[in-house]
Amino acid sequence: MNGLRRYWIPVVVLVLLLGSIVAVAPATRAAAAPPPVSTLVAIRAAYHPEARPRYDRVVFEFSGPVPQVDTHYVNQLIHDASGLPVKITGKAILGLSMRPAQAHNDAGKLTAPTRIKYGLRNVKEVASAGDFEGVLSYGIGLAHTSQTRVFTLAHPSRVVIDFLNP
Repeated sequence: MNGLRRYWIPVVVLVLLLGSIVAVAPATRAAAAPPPVSTLVAIRAAYHPEARPRYDRVVFEFSGPVPQVDTHYVNQLIHDASGLPVKITGKAILGLSMRPAQAHNDAGKLTAPTRIKYGLRNVKEVASAGDFEGVLSYGIGLAHTSQTRVFTLAHPSRVVIDFLNP
């Protein structure tokens, strides 16, 4: 029994020491990669008279995953970087921000228009209001406020905004 006790105590001490080393060792985790930034490659708009109700549709097309989108009516379109107003045709303005998204490539070259005029029933103009640190902002100038329908589509990635016309 004494011989067993002589080996048993060092084994217990060794197990306790190893356990404390494992418990103190920092856990290593892989750093979460930031989500890929989508690049805006096209903006389109069209009137859909065959639908009921009729509507104007604006489509923002991206390469990469569909970005998150936030829309809201604003009194004035403000440029993100300067804080200065952006001129836009229309009596109402729908502002939108999309993230993570950009409208330029790695060399800084624009990949989408910054301003497009339309002669639709409600949609009059689409204008850029910012492209900074993964946040892409645009405004849509309208003849009047209207009910909107905002949704996204994949393959290709698109943000779609319908403006219902009474």
